[in-house]
Amino acid sequence: MAGRENQVDTIIINANVITIDPANPRAQALAMSDGKFVAVGSTEDISFLSSPNTKILDLSGKTVLPGFIDAHIHVLNSGIRHVMAADCDLRSIGAIQQALREQAAKTPAGEWVQGFKFDDTKTTERRFLSKEDLDAVSTTHPILVAHRAGHIFYMNSRAMDLAGFNRETVDPLGGRLGREPSSGDLNGVIYERAIEPVRYNLIPKDTPAVRRQGLNRICDMLTSVGLTSVHDARVIGDELDTYQEGRDSGELTLRVYALMHYLHFPALKDAGVRTGLGDNRLRLGGIKMVADGAIAARTAYMSQPYEGSSSDYGILAMTPEETESQVMDMHRAGFQVCIHANGDLTIDMVLTAYEKAQAAFPRSNTRHRIEHCTLVNPGLLRRMKALGVIATPFCTYVYHHGEKMSFYGEERLQWMFAQRSFLDSGVISTGSTDYPPGPFEPLLGIQSCVTRTDSNGKLWGPNQKITVEEALKIYTANGAYASFEEDTKGTIEIGKLADLVVLSTDPTAVDPMGIKDIPVERTIVGGKTVYEG
Repeated sequence: MAGRENQVDTIIINANVITIDPANPRAQALAMSDGKFVAVGSTEDISFLSSPNTKILDLSGKTVLPGFIDAHIHVLNSGIRHVMAADCDLRSIGAIQQALREQAAKTPAGEWVQGFKFDDTKTTERRFLSKEDLDAVSTTHPILVAHRAGHIFYMNSRAMDLAGFNRETVDPLGGRLGREPSSGDLNGVIYERAIEPVRYNLIPKDTPAVRRQGLNRICDMLTSVGLTSVHDARVIGDELDTYQEGRDSGELTLRVYALMHYLHFPALKDAGVRTGLGDNRLRLGGIKMVADGAIAARTAYMSQPYEGSSSDYGILAMTPEETESQVMDMHRAGFQVCIHANGDLTIDMVLTAYEKAQAAFPRSNTRHRIEHCTLVNPGLLRRMKALGVIATPFCTYVYHHGEKMSFYGEERLQWMFAQRSFLDSGVISTGSTDYPPGPFEPLLGIQSCVTRTDSNGKLWGPNQKITVEEALKIYTANGAYASFEEDTKGTIEIGKLADLVVLSTDPTAVDPMGIKDIPVERTIVGGKTVYEG
């Protein structure tokens, strides 16, 4: 037995404990007190630690793992969308129109109607929404629908008028307005940074009540699948307020590492704040920027065109000059920098900015990140290893977005979502889903990384398969490392935070194709049960 205390709060016995601690990989039991693990060992030894006030959980052979960590997920914003926007994850445009009509019916006249999670390749029509589709819902309400990828948007005529978008509007830097090929008229599709004037100037701010409701909703959703820690990939000021309120009230049942939106960087720098401020429940993370498009939306910026095209290389959302200038300032100010970069050309641009910043202002252990880091090659991997850059690749995409993989092709998929290559190159990679763009269930992400097989049974990039044990580590210990918290969580060890998930079955002992179906029985954060199935 490792560790012993006279008084403990909770003891788990007769379990299959996978600790992710290489010094003590398996155990039968553990004890928790004051929110931390105080003993890990055999059932026989740890049973002696109980007292009349100790709660004992006999798991009868069920599996215990450190709580899962999603290192790139849109947490509070997703919860808010679930509260106040129409869920457009439906299988026909007609069904999506009906969902938007229902949303419009409960929205005051003339106010914005919003939808999210629309996915063109999941519909029977397999096409984008048009402004005519949305005009058929309402011409009095402005309507804005987000693609599941979060990088393409759809507006009706009323919304386009309010935004001042018309045939003469020039495409902005890092963005594009969709147009009819024959006439050049706008079709209601808005790409990348072209949405910024709408998002920042026209869409009403969420109320504190809606944000709080959204926090409760998303915490319930994520803890039910075994998540105990999340890196929220784009946090703005109002959302940080809600997180703090939730922490103080006890409603924040997840641990949150907040990647702050880059527009907040000047204020944070002026206040003398740096990455890491906070506590083990809510902590300020890195600064988040977006340098190119999305994989699910087929706008990632790559060195070779998309399959079936000779000229579509995607969209670059930041110039090299802007990237280098921003990174230099953030790096010099002591922040972790976290840049969304999917395509190989974009990753190259971001690494160049990191290299220049490190050369100008040397820092140790920066752990700058490339969010998604989807399409890599040996040269990029070598540079990432040399800099200590962390990758946060999509983990549920191969399974869930299989029908989109044909836009990239078999050859390119050998270097996409490249968990095997990250591990073999010594690059720290994490488990992440980017929800809403990808499903948020960690077990689905683990299965997708292990099998590289989509929901229709198609294998994509089998050379990038990893083992179940490796996938469990990226979803636990590696996630903790990406937020500088490897000394406090990510493994089941004495003195670490008592965050764990109980599964009905050992994921290392089942057919990998069934990992996603393993029931989550219990989620514990800081020694307290936050979900019980």
